Amino acid sequence: MFIILLKTLISLALFAGIYFIVTAAADEIERKKEEEKENGGVKKKVLDFDDLLSVFEKDPGSKKARIIKFSCAGAFFVIFLALSGKMLISLALGVAGFFAPKLLSDLNKEKKAKRIDDQLADGLVLIANSLKAGMSFPQTIEVMSRQGTPPLSDEFAVVGREVKIGVSMEKALFNFVGRWPKIVNLRIAVIAINIAQEVGGNLSETLSRLSDTMRKRKEIQGKIDSLTTQGKLSGVITALMPFALFAAISWMSPDMMAPMINTALGNLMLVVILALIAAGFVIIQKIVNIDI
Repeated sequence: MFIILLKTLISLALFAGIYFIVTAAADEIERKKEEEKENGGVKKKVLDFDDLLSVFEKDPGSKKARIIKFSCAGAFFVIFLALSGKMLISLALGVAGFFAPKLLSDLNKEKKAKRIDDQLADGLVLIANSLKAGMSFPQTIEVMSRQGTPPLSDEFAVVGREVKIGVSMEKALFNFVGRWPKIVNLRIAVIAINIAQEVGGNLSETLSRLSDTMRKRKEIQGKIDSLTTQGKLSGVITALMPFALFAAISWMSPDMMAPMINTALGNLMLVVILALIAAGFVIIQKIVNIDI
């Protein structure tokens, strides 16, 4: 009776997971079709992984974000339960699957922020050269959005659209900073631009000097990263070592590790061990991550 009930629950969970995934995909496809119509029939990718992750950037508590979270949790639970048959471990992995989309979204946003930070110095040079050519600052924003490199050019395109609908340039630039609060160079650049526009001065020269300063700062940061590479690698090796030992002991002496796999207490210990390994890895990475 218990087995039949368990199989029924698994089937329902699998059906619900598929339903949620299909619903999310259908909503995304419909949104892409609407965007295609608004852009005059210009075709875009129907479904983009980055667009699904951007749901969590816009509103982590939205209905679509919850659907994606529960779909991943159900998929993790069902797949690992079918493969291993261990309820406790499958539940733990289901919980991990619930938080996995938000974690991937944060990692994707961090990667995109790094790309924007790396492109900012060259972007400021492009704006400075456009100002020297006699363009106004709003015109330089348009040039940057057309000739720049994504994702920085995409963000400047958003700034340009906000200015066109009546938002002040100062507000639009600070909205840009608000979307990427961890990029220190961006905040400095926006403050410098707003001060130069308010009190006057040679904005192109200011941006050129700021770009040189950013490049020197990047050079110093690169040296620091190279010096801390050994610490980061030590963290990775320390996190992987328990898995290697577990696999080696399981292969050489299966009876010794059998209680960890076949008993509820052993499964609980495995879950705790995984949590401690993850916490230790995060702590080590925080220690060796030095930002100037």
